[in-house]
Amino acid sequence: MNITPFIYLGIALQESCWIDGVPFFTRRAIGEWLEYPHPKQAIEKIIRRHPYIEDSRWCSVVPNLGTTWGTQTIQKEQRVYNPIGLQLIVFESHRPKAIQYKIAVANLVWALMNGEIKPSKWSQKDDLVSAARQILSLPQGQKRGTLVRDLAERDGVSLQTAYRRVNKATGQRLKTAKGRPICRKDRGSTRYPAEKAKVLVYIKEHPGVGGKRIKKFLGLTVSDSRITTWIRESKLRKE
Repeated sequence: MNITPFIYLGIALQESCWIDGVPFFTRRAIGEWLEYPHPKQAIEKIIRRHPYIEDSRWCSVVPNLGTTWGTQTIQKEQRVYNPIGLQLIVFESHRPKAIQYKIAVANLVWALMNGEIKPSKWSQKDDLVSAARQILSLPQGQKRGTLVRDLAERDGVSLQTAYRRVNKATGQRLKTAKGRPICRKDRGSTRYPAEKAKVLVYIKEHPGVGGKRIKKFLGLTVSDSRITTWIRESKLRKE
């Protein structure tokens, strides 16, 4: 497992890794982001004062985490922290950046409680590299497929295009759980965004209705099979 940079919504950490689709960060990376003069030592001091941060729910030990020094890659054991662990460390810090973060989180929670925003995904639009890392951190199979569907929906492209982009970004060919290359036959599945939106609204109010009936009721021009595919994709996302 190798260390990679992580950038999301203004948060940039130089040392991160993906575990089961979730980003984890090293102590050094968190300390550097908080702008401590001695990053790793400062975070270790915070954790010694607040040992609850070492809980396995948000802290993990990676035995062979690769980090690059010059031209050499060194494998060593490191403790890393998921986004909850990252926030717990920041909450216990008194650095100016930590104070700004606490204020931002307080406002975010208030907006979320009032229904003004929805929780976001790890990677934002056009951040294909982070999305690809998240996908590849999962085992081959259905979970990977779900993330690729999310990526396709987020970027407004077909599944075929989403798989092709991930393959290009990673230099790898995504495969099924049985190790077979994935070949999607859904080119152009996002060519009818308006009709797809109508279908998704309709099935929320009328669950269990088939594609043929929906096509007739809404007066759509797409095929019954395409409508059925949209319904199936919607159900998979809910699961």
